[in-house]
Amino acid sequence: MPKTRLGKANAANQKANASGKPVGGTKASCPLKDYKLVKLTVIQNATQNHVTGAKNWAAIKKATGHVIVEATTSPNTEDAWKKIKWSGDAGTLVKGKLNQRRLSRKNSKKYHVEAELGGVKDYVDVWVLWATITILTKDTDKIPKNSAKFHHKYDGTEKLGVRYYNNGNAAAGKVAPFAIITPKGVHEVVKSGWEFKRECFARVWKGGKKFRPGDGPDDYWNTKWVHENDTSRPRFLKLIPDSEDKIYDIDGPNIEGKTTYDVEIYYNFRQWIEWKEGTDGKFCSAYAPWYFKGHWRSVVRDPPKVTMVDVGKGNTKLPDRSYFHPSSEG
Repeated sequence: MPKTRLGKANAANQKANASGKPVGGTKASCPLKDYKLVKLTVIQNATQNHVTGAKNWAAIKKATGHVIVEATTSPNTEDAWKKIKWSGDAGTLVKGKLNQRRLSRKNSKKYHVEAELGGVKDYVDVWVLWATITILTKDTDKIPKNSAKFHHKYDGTEKLGVRYYNNGNAAAGKVAPFAIITPKGVHEVVKSGWEFKRECFARVWKGGKKFRPGDGPDDYWNTKWVHENDTSRPRFLKLIPDSEDKIYDIDGPNIEGKTTYDVEIYYNFRQWIEWKEGTDGKFCSAYAPWYFKGHWRSVVRDPPKVTMVDVGKGNTKLPDRSYFHPSSEG
């Protein structure tokens, strides 16, 4: 039986529909089920250096420069991007980039960003890092259980604060700085790349004379902070975060009565944390200041002794003239 004109049209429509081609000059739209999420990743201002876990990224807290998260889709077009379902800590839209979200670095926190399209889900976790330092300086403070220990040094105890030894002819200011890294739980993710830095601003007199004046790493009468000249040796540091997200340092500047001339020591210290986002460390804390000072009255005085020893938080005033020899120009 010959086909009618209507029958031919129906047959043509069925054939066109089967092939997926538009009929009658009308462009067919891509149904939602054809859009797929391929992956979600971070493209700017965060790193996976020193980070454990394929889905984890880290960045240092900063007032500017957002972390940018990007979704890749199939097809990777604006029509597909419009249909992405964002959830979790999705941040805000990047202007002109429907497949990107930006996350603020102003506060230390963990972001969990999720995206879904076409039945495919993916996520990333972004850890915005910061450290808060505490300096333990008092004799009533206890050295943290996970920090390095002094062992036999100085007075042979783990007590902090001013500790006298050598029959009272020497004293040390024993301190135990530690830093808590945030966000909570970061010890499972960012286990390396940490540094506990310290630098010194010193004023030392020996016999009323300025001792090694200058601002180099081996000078002891400074006019400014001497950068990184006093960071502890590795054996005094614990730089892998423990289960409380803490890293540790200890120090004990000292004064000893071994000379026939007076000695006056004034040290200001400041410590900070760095984390290696790349090859170089970047500031990841505020400064934490502390000080140590002390005098040795020489054997020509009666009686010779270590005196005026103190250690504490903050910085102390650094004198311009010798205490024992104020008329000396150094």
